Amino acid sequence: MLESFRFMRGNILVMTVCDSLWRISSDIMWPYLSLYVLHLGGRYETIGQVMAVGSIASMILYPLGGYIADYQGRIKLMGYMTFFYAASFLIPALTNSWQMLAVGMFIQSFVTFYFPAMQALRADSLPPGQRGIGFATTMAIPGAIGIASPMIGGWLIDNYGIGRAIHGLYLLGFFVGILVAFIRLRFLKETVEKPNQIEISMRSAPGLLIESYGSIVRTLREAPRHLMTLSVLISFSVFFVAMVGPFWIVRAREVIGITTQQWGTLMLIVGAINVLVSIPAGGLVDRLNKKWVVGLSLIFGAMPTLLFLWITDFNQLLLLSVFTTLPNVFLNPAMQAIFADMTPREQRGRIMASLGAGAIWLMGGAWGSGIMGMLLMSAGTLMSGYLYNYDSSLPWYVLSAALVVMGMLFIALVKEPEEAEL
Repeated sequence: MLESFRFMRGNILVMTVCDSLWRISSDIMWPYLSLYVLHLGGRYETIGQVMAVGSIASMILYPLGGYIADYQGRIKLMGYMTFFYAASFLIPALTNSWQMLAVGMFIQSFVTFYFPAMQALRADSLPPGQRGIGFATTMAIPGAIGIASPMIGGWLIDNYGIGRAIHGLYLLGFFVGILVAFIRLRFLKETVEKPNQIEISMRSAPGLLIESYGSIVRTLREAPRHLMTLSVLISFSVFFVAMVGPFWIVRAREVIGITTQQWGTLMLIVGAINVLVSIPAGGLVDRLNKKWVVGLSLIFGAMPTLLFLWITDFNQLLLLSVFTTLPNVFLNPAMQAIFADMTPREQRGRIMASLGAGAIWLMGGAWGSGIMGMLLMSAGTLMSGYLYNYDSSLPWYVLSAALVVMGMLFIALVKEPEEAEL
């Protein structure tokens, strides 16, 4: 049994600890940001605009992050940029308008160009034969640590008001971010064999940015066709899920009548199930054909997505949420593992920055990585408010149909490598 988790040491252990700290603070507030935008006077369209601002900002320097990760190394970029990431939490913590919330999210996402380095480091540090269970475990443990966070967030909002609660939680995020930055710099170990191949300074920054964008073009041109196919399918899956993501809680509150505390309780129960099932599911992913796991999970996820439109009370929503957890626990470990298996280590940073993998959570949201994934995530998020305002049921009809189509395409078009990259 212990042999199955031999990867849980060194960088993977440190990164899991850091992710757990983030989950304690971020999961308290992220589920309620759509409601907070409405509280600040925003409209449905504003929710999509505010969320999209962040993903658009993250694309600006993202190629530079992948370039630095491959030539300069992963650790310093991750550590120093985490300080700036933490500082961005102070803007929404100390202001009280949706415009300043958008500014804070823009700056916060602007400095996340270290994400390709983090993705590359995680893939570098997991042995090829254990990437399914590895990715599942590194998602499940932080999920277990932050399991009560959404319920606590709902309780704080109901008892102290959404304004005071969100301000305090953003301030908590600032202090957690500072701690995470110190841990990353102190305990993570570099995986690039010959770091410091490029000089980084204010004078060299413009040239590096131009070179990094050129590197993205070369990477896209030279990327294997099967990797491009995989990235396109994942990125479009992210697009459709992002098109609905911000409005699960909005519809649950406005149409079904769920309170914020009930939504938090729901997330607690679903989180507990996710933690219990994720690691065994990740172990199965390593033994099964990953493209079939992803494809069938997407198709299976279409049913609860559509059924959400007929939910009328909390108990029905709870049953649906449990049902939705099943495709989620298989979907993301399989997507992450197959992408890592296809990506050469020496190009991993640049490929993560240009193509990227991404992750999706039904009844949650989506995260796109790489220029392609973030571009489609931004488009989906931006469209979400307009689509919901036009017809509050239409986003779920579109997502349900898209999940079936994307699942079938995944099974038909993705070709797994005969031998996984290290």
